[in-house]
Order: sequence, then structure tokens, then C-alpha cells
Amino acid sequence: MRIFRETQLLILRVGTLNCRTLGPPGRRGALAKLALNLSCDVIALQGVSIKADPRDFAIKDPKHHSQEMRSDAVLVLLWLMAFRVPKPGHSAKVPEPKICRSLRITNSDYKQLKNVSYLHEILSRKVDGCQFVNGDLHVHFLGSHFTGVTIDRNIYEMNTSFLDSIREVSGRVVITGLGIKRLELRNLRAIRGFIYSQSPSHPLYALEIGYCNTPTQILMPKLVSIQGPGVMFSTSMDIHLYCQLTRKISWSEVFEHKEQHLLDAVTHLNNMTNSSLKPADQANICSHLPECPDDCPMSKEGHRLCWSSTECQMVSKCRKRSCHSCYTRPTGEEECCDNSCLGGCRSFQPSECRACRSVLLAGRCAHSCRNNSYDAAYSRINTAQDSLMQAGNVCVDQCPRDFVIDSNHKYCIVECPDGQMPISGICTPCSVAGVRQGCHVCKDGFQRTLTEEFLGKFSNCSTLAPTELKFKKVLSIDGNQLRLGPLDADSGIWNLKSVRAILVEKFVIKNIPEHIGSLSFLKNLVQVSGHLFVDDCRITHFGFASLKYVSCFGLRNVRGLCARWFPFNFAAKLQDLKEHWPSETDKERSFDNTSEVCRNAVCDPQCRDECWGPGPDMCVACRNFEVDGRCYATCQEAGRYNLSGECQECHSECEGGCSSPSASECERCSNLEEDGKCVAACSSREMRADSKGRCYSVASARLLTVGIGVGLLILVLLVLLPVAYVHYRRRMRKYEIVDLDEYLTDPSNPNAMAKLLIVNDDDVMKQKEIGSGAFGTVYKGILRSSTNKGVRELPVAIKVLRGHSPKLGQELLNEASMLARVQHPCCIRLVALCLTQEPQLITALMPRGCLLEFLRAHRNQIGAERMLRWGLQVAEGMEYLESLGIVHRDLAARNVLLQTPDQVRITDFGLARLLDMSEGEFIQTAGLLPVKWLGVECFESGLFSHKSDVWSYGSRPSFRDMVGTMNDCLACPSKYIAAASRGIFSDKEVEMTT
Repeated sequence: MRIFRETQLLILRVGTLNCRTLGPPGRRGALAKLALNLSCDVIALQGVSIKADPRDFAIKDPKHHSQEMRSDAVLVLLWLMAFRVPKPGHSAKVPEPKICRSLRITNSDYKQLKNVSYLHEILSRKVDGCQFVNGDLHVHFLGSHFTGVTIDRNIYEMNTSFLDSIREVSGRVVITGLGIKRLELRNLRAIRGFIYSQSPSHPLYALEIGYCNTPTQILMPKLVSIQGPGVMFSTSMDIHLYCQLTRKISWSEVFEHKEQHLLDAVTHLNNMTNSSLKPADQANICSHLPECPDDCPMSKEGHRLCWSSTECQMVSKCRKRSCHSCYTRPTGEEECCDNSCLGGCRSFQPSECRACRSVLLAGRCAHSCRNNSYDAAYSRINTAQDSLMQAGNVCVDQCPRDFVIDSNHKYCIVECPDGQMPISGICTPCSVAGVRQGCHVCKDGFQRTLTEEFLGKFSNCSTLAPTELKFKKVLSIDGNQLRLGPLDADSGIWNLKSVRAILVEKFVIKNIPEHIGSLSFLKNLVQVSGHLFVDDCRITHFGFASLKYVSCFGLRNVRGLCARWFPFNFAAKLQDLKEHWPSETDKERSFDNTSEVCRNAVCDPQCRDECWGPGPDMCVACRNFEVDGRCYATCQEAGRYNLSGECQECHSECEGGCSSPSASECERCSNLEEDGKCVAACSSREMRADSKGRCYSVASARLLTVGIGVGLLILVLLVLLPVAYVHYRRRMRKYEIVDLDEYLTDPSNPNAMAKLLIVNDDDVMKQKEIGSGAFGTVYKGILRSSTNKGVRELPVAIKVLRGHSPKLGQELLNEASMLARVQHPCCIRLVALCLTQEPQLITALMPRGCLLEFLRAHRNQIGAERMLRWGLQVAEGMEYLESLGIVHRDLAARNVLLQTPDQVRITDFGLARLLDMSEGEFIQTAGLLPVKWLGVECFESGLFSHKSDVWSYGSRPSFRDMVGTMNDCLACPSKYIAAASRGIFSDKEVEMTT
């Protein structure tokens, strides 16, 4: 039960009260007690937010409470692990659902196609996995043609699984003329019933079913909500379908408002032996219905509800609680759904709703796509996602292809409001877009076929959206009823050149004569919300240079098209052409032009692949850059500049392009140039324009001369500074110090001897002598050390001791453990020992040398503060050596090395002797002595202690004496000893006494 020890309970919310906060649950029964508390409904663990009702785990028999504590703790633990909820912001990204516009499912072309499998294929492509229908869903005359022809059994058995992806319909669902065995909308959950066009004489309903005379079934097993006016059954209907929909379905369970109702307007029932029987007698005619499954829910009247003998109706209305929709726990208790749910839920969380009352946001129901919400489980505010937009009732990152983005970047809409136009899919105010004409939504004054008179009203229209119901379905242009003049004519059909969107169910262009040659009067057309048909035209190319979306694109009896000027691949993405080509022969006939024009037809070199006609303004996509619907090789050709792959407008004083919007970044000036900027005229009378159009003055000429001189100086400095820096780096490189512990220390061995290496003579290479003394010679050298990356050569200082005593090597080895323990910033540790005939001590190399040489080299440059700092560092190092029981015996300026000019370190422990801390002193019986720095007792009786080191430190209070006549003194130690015994220590006094 490790998790009980590691998990910390943070928050425990209990109904309307608060349970006491629990610390780390050391007892395994802590969660079992929690499960037995019948009022707890939220458990918040560290890193986990869990809503829980311990009643699901409650012990039925309280008498066995103590016996079942441990088992209940395990059950609660398993429940918590199974329902972990990730922290906000750390969950995986939920794929956005697919949204589409209104769908019309029909087999109106089945007579010509004579192929059920192909009909199924084109209907599947039309739905294309759509989940949220933003508009109406119409299923019209699917299966039978109602023309007296016997129903084809193949189409009667057709599978409608392509409709299974649909989850919600924002508008109406209209099913009429159904002639198939079964229509299944298995995942349809909500019909919002928004009425997009209303006729006073014909009220509309959210769900309408009528004229379904063929024996059929309609299955919507997951339908849980209808928000519109209600449900209507009309005209004639099959008796079995009628009885099922009126007797076995409780429509009040899916209605959201009390005003909603079922309108039964069926006048005839088919497949009855007595055709005169009216639906009012349904109590008798519906007695033959099969029973619903036993697990189906019960209606308020006491009978079970189902769509068929195997499909139950789903209900969500609360039976006991006062909330609108509920769900049932495994224990059988009824609980309320979240307020954001529509039509019930599977659990209490917003992510478990069957549909959303407001919007669906990343798999969860929310009140809006942009709002901050408080997360009670984590006690934090979740920041709004500003990048999201609302498309219908869904929050999306990007709008679907047949929508445009509103100017505030908040909503996906089907058309821009008046005074705005779609620019790159975004509704942009006309003033911002720089468009003074052709930026108006035209809704009134339409006829079914546009005549010359009406076309004159559309010269300033960007969108044609007829509001009259009778004109909204079909809008056509007939060349026989128009005066078709040249392209630059200021009347007639050329008034449509500003149109960018046509919002009708069907737009037909027909009878365009050969002298027009194309439909380029619609070159700016971007969107046709419904079907686009071109009928009986004699043209070489279409000229739809801006077309991006059309529901269906069909050709009928079109002649003279050049295949190289038609974008087959792009048009296939708009809608499969085969759907509205009666046959392959008709398709070939449309592109059978063998004239010289078509033989020489090619797309412009600036087109990427395909085009709608000749010229750089007819490309489907540009190879390089696009400006105002025309392709260019560079932005400069269009008189603009390149910014992140898009051409932007230059300053008004620029000519021939630019590199930024500033007037100082023009390719050339249209008038004059002053101070690097394009201007219309020079700013001062003293300013003059030269032959190249540049404004200048005498003062500016002088400044130019000075500027050239300064520039040359800067250039010289730019050349000299890198050279000086390289020289400085080379000079400082010789003072770099290598940390030997990084390469020589064995971290696996904590003993002090592990820090001291005993190396062979082959591993040590002496290079040059850097000093000598009474006890030996110091060399700069190399120590070869094996590392993980191979053998590394480390720079070290090697001191070769003089003397051939056989005991010297053993004494050094005995003392090595203590010498290697020295770890202080003011002391240099012994890192290696080479026991050759002349023992060699190896330490870190201090390239700056000893303090004595530094003092002599910089005699007049050293201040009192630095000298005091050195003295303090030496004192700290000696204090550390005393704590280890080490007597130095040779503390002098030559044995103090410089790591940096401000940091000194004590070295040369070759003469040091270890002193047991309990004894405090020892007697030197043999060996060389540095008499200049020793007290009288040291060379008289050979007695050394830490006190003698203090004498050595204090015998020369001024560094000035350290650079005195030490060599003379060393040449006559007997004179110094005789003088010191009389209390004379000054070099001059010693010389005077002899």
C-alpha cells in the first residue's frame, strides 16, 4: 500500500460543509473512513482532482464496519486510481469535430446513374464524416422516385451508415419521400431547430416527417434533445412507421420547453387493408406493434419506449429530482447533470454530457469559447483561450472551409455583414481593405433570372444573398436575355466583377456565346454556397480565378473548353465532377476543342500547377507571390515588399518596390530623396537637389567628411581590438590552472590515501626548471593520468628532493597520508609522489610563480591593501595546517605561490614534519635548516613546533625585508646563528657584527 504513504490528501469537500484536512494518511483505514462518510462528494488528492460519492462504496451492514475497513480502503484506492483526472492544461489535445453546412440527401439523379453503389459513394462524400451540421438536414426522396416506377430492391436495401457521424443539427431535420428499408441516424443527439427562413402561412418544425408511404424504419436511438418548435408528422405515412413514432416514442422526453408539442397532421396511412381508416383510430390499428426490450425505459403512462424491437429510446428527464436532466448511478440513485449539459449525461462532469447547452470546448461543455473559469478542485483560475472561435455550438482553432471569420476573430459565420468583405477568409471592413466599390451585401431586388435591368443594381455588391424564399433556391444568368459586350463595358454582365459570394442553393450560368470566351466576369467570385451549374456555353476557359468553395460544380452541354486551362485536381476538391456529368462521353465532348488556341494553351509561368485560363491572374495558386489576384515572381515587380512570404504595400513616395513600409526603404523614389527618405520636396530652402534627385546642404557635406574620418577610426579599432584580444588570451593562457582533483581523485574511495597517487617515473616528465633551494629543485612538468576519455597530460610542479638517504622514501610515504589531506584555498595539496632515487613531490602548477619573485618584479606597484590581504591569507593557511598537526618549518616568501595577483597559496611541504596534536613539538636530529626564518631554539636544540612556524611568519613583518640580502645570509649561516643568539636579526646588523 505504498500509495497510501506517498499520497497526501489536500482538500475534502463534504456536501455543504468541509471535512477536516487530513495529513499524510499513515493508516490504511483513512480512505475507508472517507468512503463511509455519506456526505462527502469531492476528494482532491495531490496532483489529482476527483469528485466522488462514497455512497457508491458504502458498507451495507454497519456491524461489519471494523471488519471491512481494510477491504474498503482497497476499493476506494482502486476507484481513485481508475478515475484520475489530469490537471488542467496537461491533458491531451482533443481533436476538433468536423463541421459542415446544410446537407441535402437525395437520389434525384438515380434514374440516370443506375448504380446504387455509386449513389452510396457520392452521398458518403457529401456527408464526409460531418459531425455538426450548421444548418438543415434534408432527406428527400431517398429510394423511390414517386413517378409510378416500382422501387428498386437494391436501393430499398441501401445502407445509410454514412449518416452515423452526424451528432447535432443546428437547424431542422426534414425527412420526406423516404423509400428505403431503414434510415439510421444512430449518433444524432440534438436537433436545435433554429429556423433560418420562416413563412407565415407555413409554420416550420424542428423535426418534420411526411410522405413516407414505403414500409420503413426511422432510427434515432441517441436523440435526447429537440430545442425548436416541436415535431410534425404530415401527409401520408406507412402504418408501421406511424405507429412506432406515435405509440413507442415519448416526444416529451426530448422536448426542452413546455411550449413544444407534437403536431400529427397525417391524413392517410398506407399498407392497410382498409384504406379509409383514419389515423384517429390508431388505438386499433397500432395493436400489432412488437414489444420493446425489457431493459428499455418506462414512459409516464407505464409502457416501454423504443425505436424498434431492438433499439430503446434514450431518456434523461429527472424522475425524482428537480433539475432538468439526470443520470443514474450504479447503485440506482438519480443524480443531476451539470448545468452545461443538454439532453442528459453519463456522469456529473461537463465532459460527460450527451450534448452541450452552449458550446463544446475541447471535449467539454462550456458557457462560451472565451471566458475565465474557476477550477474549484485546484483552486485556480483557468485562463481563457483567446485563439478559439465559435462555429455554431463548437469552439474551433480554425473555421471550416465554407465559413469566414468575423472581424473580431471570435465567430465563424457564413457571410460577412454589410460594409465588410472577406479577405483571406476574414471579414474586413471595406475601408481597411482599401475597397471603395464592390463592398455591399445585396439582399433585395432579385429575380429568378437576372436581366440587364437588375444587373445594373449589382455594380457595388460583394455578396448576393436574396432574402425572398422563392429566389433563395435558384438564381440564374441567361446570356440570351443580356446584351453581352466586351470586357471593359460599363454595363450588363460586367457589373458582377465585384461579386465575391453568391448565397443560393443553385446558381446557373447558361447560354454564354463564343465571342465572350470565358466567364471571367466572375473572376473575383470566391464562394457559391450551393450548386454551381454551367449549361450550354461556348467558352475556352472559365476564368474563376478566385473560386475556393462550391457545394457542387456541374457542366451540361458545354463546348470548346481547353483542357490545359481547367484545374481538374482543384475542381475535384471543390466537388467531384462526375456527380453532375451525365456520362464520360459528355465530359470528353466539353474538352474536345482542337483549335490552335487550345493546342497552344499553357498556364502562365507564375502559376504553380493549374489555372482557370491564360495569364498570371488566372492561377489556382501562385508559384511565388500573389498581389490583388495576380501572380508575381517577386514582390518588387508588384511594387511591394516581402514580409513573411506575403507582399505588403510600400510607402506612397516609393516607386519600383521597397523592403519595408518606411519611406526610407524604397527601391527608388518617385520624387526626391532627403536624409535617406523619399519625399515630395526638399524640407528647407537651403537644401538643394542634385542631378540624382537627392537633397543636400553644405552643413551635411561637412558632416559627411567628419563621418568618414570617424568611420575609418572605428574600422581601425575594429581591426586592432580582435588582435589585442587574441594577444591577451595567449598571454593569460599560461596562467590557467588545471584542477588536478577532477582527474586524480577516486570518488569511490573515501580514504585520504586515495587522494595521493604513487606514480612511476615514466608517468612524470620534467620540462624546465622554475626554482631551486636548499632542499631541492622545482621543475615545470607533465603528469600522465588515465581517465575515462584516455590518457590526459596534466601540467604540474615537480620538486626533486636532494639526498640519497634510503629512509627518505619510506618517511615520505608514511607522511603522505597527512600531506594529501590538505584541502584549503590558501594551501597547495600534495597530489602525487614518485619514489625514485631522488624522491619527487608533485603538486598543482601555479604559473605565476612564487611571491618572492613577484615582489621583486613589482617592487613599486604593490599597495598596502594587497600586502595585508596576502598576509591574512598566509595566516589562514598556517592556521589550517596547525589544525592538521603539520609543522611547516620553511615558511618563506619563496614557498608562497600566486594563484592570482590577489590570491596566494602556501606550498613546499617537503620539509614539514607531522606533529601529533597531543605532543605539540618534536626535535630535529638531522637534515638541512633554513636558518634565516627560524627561531634560536630551532638551530640550537633542533626543537620545532607550531610556535616556530609563528616565529617564521612574524620574523619578517615587512615584505621589504623578504627581497633583501637573503642570498648573502644563506652563504654564511654561522654568522646569522651567532648574531641571532644575541638577539640580532636584521641583515645589516648581522653584517656589522662580523
